[in-house]
Amino acid sequence: MPMMNSEARKRAAARELLTDPRAEARRLADEWDREADHEEACGNGFAAVILHAHARDLRAALEDPDRGDQPVQPLSA
Repeated sequence: MPMMNSEARKRAAARELLTDPRAEARRLADEWDREADHEEACGNGFAAVILHAHARDLRAALEDPDRGDQPVQPLSA
């Protein structure tokens, strides 16, 4: 891959989002999972459960677009 300056990287990322708008949502779900793993390693299991649940819900919504019409189940359910 050729070297790019920061502006070129930003433009490339923006083009990728225009071609696949779900790419950013998948990236966000992955980031939430990484953050959850970090929180769990630090002993904050509650935050880890919340973050993993959000990532799981986001991935489910990406797989089933009709799910957006359904109410979200509370985490305690």
